[in-house]
Amino acid sequence: MTTRRLLAIEGIDGSGKSMLAERLAGVLAQGGTPPAPLLRVDDFRRPIAWGQDARREADVYYEDYYDLALLDRAARAFLSGAAGFEIPVFDSRTERHEGRRTISFGGAALAVVEGVFAQRVAAVAEAAAIIYVETSWEEARRRILARDTARGRTMADVTHRIDARYFPAQERYLRERDPVAHADALVRHERAGAPVLARADAARVGAEVLDALVRTLRSFAPSSSVG
Repeated sequence: MTTRRLLAIEGIDGSGKSMLAERLAGVLAQGGTPPAPLLRVDDFRRPIAWGQDARREADVYYEDYYDLALLDRAARAFLSGAAGFEIPVFDSRTERHEGRRTISFGGAALAVVEGVFAQRVAAVAEAAAIIYVETSWEEARRRILARDTARGRTMADVTHRIDARYFPAQERYLRERDPVAHADALVRHERAGAPVLARADAARVGAEVLDALVRTLRSFAPSSSVG
């Protein structure tokens, strides 16, 4: 059986990690390898009843918003050779789980874990090569505001989410985990749509993935749209 590997792509909200993960997975698939399944942190959501907890919103977001234990089980299922992993489907409109779906692993030898707090997932911390996408708080704020208001949220709602949840929780993650220091590759993405590889440990990332990452970064063109 082919040895399976994990690759994690993380950064603060608005850094562009989702876009990079999607493009990198596509470039890897073009090389003839089976498509790398994307294990998105955002797909492992828990329903939250905001305002019914004495904790700060940032602490609720950090501690309860994502089901990182379930994501860890999915990652370990992939590493163990499973054909797929079933997860509940979170509906952001109703803030509830609505049905279930299976993430198919197929014949992939690499799975990509993408999202905030990735190094809090035990399997990632133990076994994954990690790419950190670095962006300033100011630029991330600009992108989040543009992205989320375009999706129909009000400016006041998005600003509240940034200031009460996203940024304080992500600052806590940076303090507690120091993910940049533990990353095997660092991508700087201050200019929207123009990410640059700042450093990489070729042995940890792997020659095939590093080559695909370099080709992916070259494919970008300046843009104001960042996922």
